[in-house]
Amino acid sequence: AGTVRPGEPLQQAHRTARLGEWTLIARGRDGIEVRRGGKRVKMITDDLASADQVFVADGHAAVLDRLRSALFQVDVEAGEVRLGLRAGQGATNGTVDEFGRVLVVDTRRGALLAFSLEPLLLRQRYPVPGSPYGIAYDARRNVAWVTVTETNEVVGFDVAGGEPQERYRFPTVRQPNSVTVDAHTGDVLVASGAGEGNQVIRP
Repeated sequence: AGTVRPGEPLQQAHRTARLGEWTLIARGRDGIEVRRGGKRVKMITDDLASADQVFVADGHAAVLDRLRSALFQVDVEAGEVRLGLRAGQGATNGTVDEFGRVLVVDTRRGALLAFSLEPLLLRQRYPVPGSPYGIAYDARRNVAWVTVTETNEVVGFDVAGGEPQERYRFPTVRQPNSVTVDAHTGDVLVASGAGEGNQVIRP
């Protein structure tokens, strides 16, 4: 399905996020860098093992810690990490939908998790067998695109209702580690982690 072309792997998603005048940058074991006006104003570390992805949803910030497989609230003003919840047994990647939720892939247990941030609650857990890994949100269709590495597929779940509903499933390049959506065209771009290029899918 789609067109495969040579290309570099996609840049890791959600390494940065904007919250008002602040830019948040996930710096791994160094924590979260907070910049304002192009200058670093603080680092937020607290109990984080690794700040891997940062998210802003409905004016609230959160960070995904892969080493602890957990999602934490972040109080940027105070420079503190707040409450946290386990995100399955092996959280790898997340994204934000238009309903103010953070969607996280639990690769180890094979699930798509949906969290609200205020309050921090696990709202949904939906099984996605086959080692799900990459995730991107398609605002045009209200679809979360999830790559499945065991079967080399990308699956589109409608997340507008009470629980995710599978709407699309396409074969992909080998080891589909990352996915993104072109906001203008709606095309889905899947990148191979095995050096087999990037695949463009038009649902």
